[in-house]
Amino acid sequence: MHRALTCRVLAAFLFISLASTAPTRAQQSVAPAEVSEGLSGEDWSSIRAAYEAARHEVSEVDAVYQAHNPGQRWRTRFVDGGFLVTPDTGTWTWGLELERYGFAGHEQDVGTAKKVHVDAGRLSYHWDAILEEWYVNDQRGLEHGYTVQQRPAHKAGEESGPLTFTLAVRGPLLMAVTEDRRGVRFVDPSGGTVLTYSGLTVFDADGKQVHASFRQSGDRLRLVIEEGDARYPLTIDPLVQQAYLKASNTDGGDQFGRAVATSRDTVVIGARLEDSAARGVNGNQADNTASGAGAAYVFVRNGSTWTQEAYLKASNTDPGDDFGWSVSISGNTVVIGAHYEDSAATGVNGNQADNSKGRSGAAYVFVRSGSTWTQEAYLKASNTDPNDNFGETVSVFGSTVVVGAWREDSAATGVNGNQADNNAMDSGAAYVYRFNGLQWVQEQKLVASDREAYDGFGRHVSVSGNVIAVGTWQDDDGASNGGAVYMFRHTGTSWVQEQKLVASDAGTNSFLGWSVYLDGRTVVAGAYGDSPKGTQSGAAYVWRYDGASWSHEHKIVPRDGSAYDYFGFSIELDGDNLAVGAYVKLTEFLGPGAVYLYRYRNNEWSKFRKIVPSDGAPQDAFGFHVALKGKLLVTGSWRDDDAGADSGSAYLYTFPDL
Repeated sequence: MHRALTCRVLAAFLFISLASTAPTRAQQSVAPAEVSEGLSGEDWSSIRAAYEAARHEVSEVDAVYQAHNPGQRWRTRFVDGGFLVTPDTGTWTWGLELERYGFAGHEQDVGTAKKVHVDAGRLSYHWDAILEEWYVNDQRGLEHGYTVQQRPAHKAGEESGPLTFTLAVRGPLLMAVTEDRRGVRFVDPSGGTVLTYSGLTVFDADGKQVHASFRQSGDRLRLVIEEGDARYPLTIDPLVQQAYLKASNTDGGDQFGRAVATSRDTVVIGARLEDSAARGVNGNQADNTASGAGAAYVFVRNGSTWTQEAYLKASNTDPGDDFGWSVSISGNTVVIGAHYEDSAATGVNGNQADNSKGRSGAAYVFVRSGSTWTQEAYLKASNTDPNDNFGETVSVFGSTVVVGAWREDSAATGVNGNQADNNAMDSGAAYVYRFNGLQWVQEQKLVASDREAYDGFGRHVSVSGNVIAVGTWQDDDGASNGGAVYMFRHTGTSWVQEQKLVASDAGTNSFLGWSVYLDGRTVVAGAYGDSPKGTQSGAAYVWRYDGASWSHEHKIVPRDGSAYDYFGFSIELDGDNLAVGAYVKLTEFLGPGAVYLYRYRNNEWSKFRKIVPSDGAPQDAFGFHVALKGKLLVTGSWRDDDAGADSGSAYLYTFPDL
């Protein structure tokens, strides 16, 4: 039985690609690509993002709202309740105009918009109390969608049929609905595709995909949503699965997607069991004689298209190193962890050839100049020992890198204590490195002030500015294996432990700190073993810094949580937006996993979206690792089997209203 609903509804997405005038990478990079002297990579990325936003703003010219898209090289005019696109060079025009929407027999003509609202690159028509139509102009193209606040009118007690939107097509181009009916090509009289209108995706309250399609009705385009079997609220979602990424040398068992990271227009994907014996950047991918050596892949966005830019390998590739187990990116710097690397080297750029300390671990720093990547540093602990798992987690921010080694054994407490006393098994440590303008140097070794054996300090690390958060997933302060997060701050001369964060409702085997992410004055930690909705359903905890101390702000638990979801297994925070992975998510037996998006508004964290893979299969591990930056969400699915068992994949989504 249908209920009245309040939901946000996206009817369709618009991406226009012009084959004859496709912009080059150089044309799209009008702003300088290199970091200006004196600015961090993150600061420069923010400046460039602001620059790009300004170039895509909607403005009023001669009483008509307009927006230019320099990457796609067209101009959009919003007129008469619709839009009209005109290329910078060319003779065609094209657009759409919504005429009516609703259920058969109860369709409503939209008439004249009650209100037009403009905010930077976003314009919206408020047609009535139910329907808002909106557009987002950015580097990907023009995004087009609808928000429906409640279920449109229909006759009580009767089947209402599909929910339908009817649009008039403007301009001379002819429409051709794609075979899967989720997109439309607009062609010239010769049949050549000029542009595409695509990306139709619909989900119900359980995150299950609802069938929707485009239909041609004479000279009208109809969007038809078969919502009869859906559980309300229904979301015809404003997200674009912008890309489905695979490795350039995909093989079964590679676990591509085990780790992911993003910095807006660049994505890094780790494949920890990739087998090639290549070394360095863009080497031979075909020689699979180094089983489980691992690799990482860099992808870049050009307009709405993602392409692989680099294939990264260690400078000392060996079987079983797990290079790509962890990845992090800041601007043009990428750090890759290989927690099973075996060398006995210590410090920076030591001897890589002596493999006498098995699974001691290593981390590698790569930097980009233009589109060329080179390895800049080979990082090891200052007290390298077997089985320390240095590189289990890595985090980079500007010129600072932090590497976790949760199985390091020294019993020293505080900062830079005695590293030789290995009497605290798996107590853990984290190591800080800084680029001094000439080279990378180890700045400090961090350990907990109250460290104990088997705490697992350094299971996950995150650095933001002059603050570091270290997850300690087996700390026992609140409860046995309840977990904790340690906060360190740089005083100008050294890193000092500032505070230890423990959940006030810590439960046994909650594992708080298994995942942790710090952004400015907010830190979020996952506790995938917490059980608020059933055994190991999982939770996330948020603390905020008030200038003097860190205070617990929220505990986040999904309303649809259930036992063994592992919600909080992965986490990433970007400003007031938060992504939380639940890589099991038992929506059905041994589900494919899910990712939840939350937004901080009005002093609370509220769920914004729940994302499940459109082609997910049981045990795909979707949401095992997540990355979030700006409007882009990346999630790995390392057990995806499309190219062989556990070959792995990564999914990219964009959210115009984040």
